[in-house]
Amino acid sequence: MSRPVRITVDVRDVAPPGGECVVVDVFAPPPGPPPTGLLWWLLPGGGMSRRYWDLPGHSVARYLADRGHVAVTVDHLGVGESSVPDDPYLLTPHLVADVNAHVLQRLRDGDLPPTRAVVGCGHSAGAGLLVHQQARHGGCDAVALLGYGGRGMPEVLDPAAAAYADDPDGLRAALPGLVRDRFGTPLPDLDRRHGRDHTADDGVKGALARASAPLLGLVGLASMVPGSARDEIAALDVPVLLAHGDRDIGAPLAEVAPEFAHTGDLTLYRLADSGHHSVVSPNHSLLLERLVAWAGSVLARGAP
Repeated sequence: MSRPVRITVDVRDVAPPGGECVVVDVFAPPPGPPPTGLLWWLLPGGGMSRRYWDLPGHSVARYLADRGHVAVTVDHLGVGESSVPDDPYLLTPHLVADVNAHVLQRLRDGDLPPTRAVVGCGHSAGAGLLVHQQARHGGCDAVALLGYGGRGMPEVLDPAAAAYADDPDGLRAALPGLVRDRFGTPLPDLDRRHGRDHTADDGVKGALARASAPLLGLVGLASMVPGSARDEIAALDVPVLLAHGDRDIGAPLAEVAPEFAHTGDLTLYRLADSGHHSVVSPNHSLLLERLVAWAGSVLARGAP
């Protein structure tokens, strides 16, 4: 396929001082496959740049484009090539999600091919940002959440952060201090140990390392606290797909699913022989096939 198009979107109207732009790559269908009219909005997880969706040999964006979809990979504000605000402690889940919503709308208003529906797809903390974006602004007609659940990862929290489980309002106020105490910086560059289970070979681990970026500390920590997105999850009113690897981290799929049951169109998918990074698992092609088939079923032509 042709090279993706890099687009820089001005976000000064919605970002804090210093947050000037967000950078995305747009993967358009090559000549040949009939366009589906679907746009995939791809949000990377904690510690990853937009390159996560275009890993050599495991490119989600190219897989989608080759099948007639438009795929957009996003560097969140403060990540990768996007601007870092003067005060990165302002990069809360709500703020980053608000900026992402602005970027998606700007792109649809002028820089993207016409599309009839948007499929949001996020991994891990990026899935959490997608939940916040959809609850606060809409914009997606269906959302796929990979390796994510509202139960977080209480087993890795210290007592100070654990005290805010199921208290999202209290957590929002406390997040800057909690991040400062835990990481010492709002943008920690964490030790990279991707693919620690058997599902990733050395080449994949190297690709993941090259796609890595500093963690959005407030976003990452919030995603680990149970109930931090309780209200946003409850506000979802579009079809949802939850996909976990069978060796994923966090709460198991069976515990996560009830929080999303109210959506009315909920699909659960457990990928065999997969850790947290399901897009690079030995069975990653099965995941991609399922994502495309699911989107086609819930967004049949003529719908949303």
